[in-house]
Amino acid sequence: RLVFLSSVAAYGYHAGNPVPLTEDVPARGSPEHYYSAHKAACEALLAEATAGTTTRAYVLRPCIVAGPDATTLIRSLQWRPVTEKIPAPARWLLARAPGLRPFVPDPGMPVQLVHQDDVASAVLAAAVTGSGPPGAYNLAAAGQVTIADLARAAGDCTFPVPHLLAVAGSRLAGTLPWTPPEFEWIHAVRYPMLMDASRAYRDLGWVPRYTAHEALATMDPRNVARA
Repeated sequence: RLVFLSSVAAYGYHAGNPVPLTEDVPARGSPEHYYSAHKAACEALLAEATAGTTTRAYVLRPCIVAGPDATTLIRSLQWRPVTEKIPAPARWLLARAPGLRPFVPDPGMPVQLVHQDDVASAVLAAAVTGSGPPGAYNLAAAGQVTIADLARAAGDCTFPVPHLLAVAGSRLAGTLPWTPPEFEWIHAVRYPMLMDASRAYRDLGWVPRYTAHEALATMDPRNVARA
């Protein structure tokens, strides 16, 4: 058996995508977002490589992964990938400026989360026990959170922005000759990226222990410094 950890981003940010997304929707990726295009390309390569073989390939597509050791979300919200590129003296001053916290634009999009341990249990079900037929499986916990919820967990502030403005910013970023990877996630606000995970429940016997809000509650910004 072979298990590939893909992502909800593999579907791509397309206007025609249904809500919620099911595994029947093609994983087309979005060329303007490297991570999205990469996951879709890897899925296509895996399908080509295993076609006609006895390899049982499982593709797991988690939404945003949360948990005490899943620091990517908080690192991004805290603008750490950007601030790490600032000269050390200025970075030292910013870290000690009273009341100065990153601001996160909030277009009001609902967000799904899944706890790191629940992703691990899905890998266990697919790779070790071979539960369910091979193929693609969406992974998302029950419930949804907001951008404001994510920002609070990271110790940030939010400011509301119209959804149309966020979409316009995404399209503008897509026309630039070079966009830092940290900013490419703006494309995710174009359309709701909500998944139906019922196939994993039904065929893998996957039962996540954490809801989206419970997964978020396990996030600890202090772990970012140790990552």
